Amino acid sequence: MNNNICFKYAKWQCLLWSIAILMLSGCSQNEIAEEPDRQIISVPVEITGLQTNKEKSIETQPYTVNRVLLLPFKKIDEGISANNESNFAPDYTAARQVNVNALTSYMTMLNLSANSTYKILVIGYNQNDYNFNDQSNVNNKFSLGSVSNPTLLNNIQLLTKSAASVPEFFIATCQSYNNTNVIGEYFKPSQIKTLKGNLTRLVSGLNIEITNIPTYITSITLVAEKLVKGIQPVSTIATVVQSASDADNLKTFSTQIPASAKVSFNHYLLPTLDLNKTKLYLDVKYGIFTERYIIKVPDTDGVSSGNSITFSPNHVVKISGNYSNINIGFVLSYSINLDDDNWDGIQ
Repeated sequence: MNNNICFKYAKWQCLLWSIAILMLSGCSQNEIAEEPDRQIISVPVEITGLQTNKEKSIETQPYTVNRVLLLPFKKIDEGISANNESNFAPDYTAARQVNVNALTSYMTMLNLSANSTYKILVIGYNQNDYNFNDQSNVNNKFSLGSVSNPTLLNNIQLLTKSAASVPEFFIATCQSYNNTNVIGEYFKPSQIKTLKGNLTRLVSGLNIEITNIPTYITSITLVAEKLVKGIQPVSTIATVVQSASDADNLKTFSTQIPASAKVSFNHYLLPTLDLNKTKLYLDVKYGIFTERYIIKVPDTDGVSSGNSITFSPNHVVKISGNYSNINIGFVLSYSINLDDDNWDGIQ
């Protein structure tokens, strides 16, 4: 009797051990299968274009960009071989914001999943203008979001608080390298050695200078017909536009009081491209009266047509003239590069 009980107990115990071994074996196999997806690689990233020793064409002051955000976009479905932007979502856990004071280049690291496909977007800005780690901060002058949900690489947008008060932005897309071989913008961390991103200005510049202003003029206000408020940072396609029908206060740059018979306007704005080219107006105040004048400029291929001006990324438009020509027209200059003080356009 006792022997029979012992035999049954031993048989039952053996069965339990077999089940336990199978369960442990199954867990081990799952862990092994999942391990490649969970493996994290630290990839070196070099950011260039932070040339703080230069001066801006639009203003004689040092560059204001001293903070950089590295935002990885991770492939959602690795089963799709094509690198469609709609198949990439931001990997916020791998994003990194770094301060880059007084540096012409900067080295950092990104921790990325070894066998996932990525594309890295880099945005440069000033520490006082935005903090990715405190996105609800009331002092942030712009936000990162999307045109629609969910946020993807093909619909991410940079939205400024004001279309007429745009901070300075730089933008880059990282290139991946396996030693000296260029892999491209899309990559798997396990197949590369380094990443490099060269920042260039996303914004456009506007400089207007008017001289010989009569003493009876008390102030001059610069207003745009329409302005871009939101933009897709990679394609520079406008996502939000303050249109001609919107209130003027949404498109007013600033008001200047003449000093030494002169006013000067210096502003950044988001690129309009040709689709959203805009007229500019001067609201001239004298006494209790205000009169609006269209800023008239000559037609120039790719820049102006019918007094409407096209603003392109990393380009600056300079308008200057004597107040006596306000009804006739001013001189238009055009630079192809904000990163130097050489005017390459017309005079």
